[in-house]
Amino acid sequence: MAEADGEECAFIGDSVSDVLAGRLAGVAVIGFANKPHKVSTLTRAGADAVTTRLSEISAALRAAPRPALPN
Repeated sequence: MAEADGEECAFIGDSVSDVLAGRLAGVAVIGFANKPHKVSTLTRAGADAVTTRLSEISAALRAAPRPALPN
């Protein structure tokens, strides 16, 4: 099993229960609002960021620095 600090992880989900799971795990939470009303719902639930486009999440993950792999 791979080990990572919570600072190196993000939880992506489209429901309030996903936001709560990410919070309990101690990681950043990105809400994916796949329906218009979910933007405010996920924001109120405590998501760190909310988007309506998966491409934004994909681009952000590709641009994020990656930690060096252990030898």
